Amino acid sequence: MLTITTCKTYPSAPQNLIPVQIQLSNQGIPTQFLPWQETLQSQFILPLAAWDYANFYDEFTQWIKQHKNAFINPTELMLWNSHKGYLCDLQNWGVNVIPTLICSTKTSEILTALERQDWPEFVIKPTVGQSGNLVTKLRQGEALPNLSAYGEQVVLQPFIPEVAINGETSLIFFNGVFSHAIRRQPPQNEWRANSQYKVEIIPVEVDEHIIETARHVLHKLPEMPVYARVDGTIIDNTFLLNELELIEPALYLDRWEEATERFVDVLKSKILK
Repeated sequence: MLTITTCKTYPSAPQNLIPVQIQLSNQGIPTQFLPWQETLQSQFILPLAAWDYANFYDEFTQWIKQHKNAFINPTELMLWNSHKGYLCDLQNWGVNVIPTLICSTKTSEILTALERQDWPEFVIKPTVGQSGNLVTKLRQGEALPNLSAYGEQVVLQPFIPEVAINGETSLIFFNGVFSHAIRRQPPQNEWRANSQYKVEIIPVEVDEHIIETARHVLHKLPEMPVYARVDGTIIDNTFLLNELELIEPALYLDRWEEATERFVDVLKSKILK
């Protein structure tokens, strides 16, 4: 049995994952949808719609540890990927990442960190967050937002105007092999490329060197994930990594012909091996 987990906040099965369930079930692999909070036992777990875990982080990480042998992606990779400190690791491993600082939610520490950077505008976000929640853009010297909702730590990054102009390009890989790409284009006067901000989803062809750059990110990891989405902004034909999604990325299977079939084949080989 494969359980594709949703969540109590959004319990319905996403429309673009229903074909995955149908194809797997038709090929002899029973597949169900269930909120992660109610998934107490399943031989295989795919948490692709666990869209509320940032609000229940301790419970979610404990749940992952309890079912550590059931997940399609390696458990340790998912735990590492659940906290945006992973961006600092990738930075230290030589990946071209948007400059990232992690610091406590003490105002004095944030201001000291910002004083050391030449960032006219910057972005502050939670270290555990989803869907662009609490992501705020500020100018140097502007009052910080109420930090009580951000948890114990925050992410500080320079504002990159090209994200709003060029959009964010997402490259989807299965077992390290490139499958397809889309661009998430923010609407006019919006700079966040998250789905809740009414971005336009555009299937795109990307140059081979961009694919290689994204694949290089995956090869820096201690293990190759079964599925991964590598998000970045293409600036002057160079790929700048914004995020690496290894837990519950939208895979945009419905936007590319045969993407669902490729994903089903990868899941089958993982489950039946």
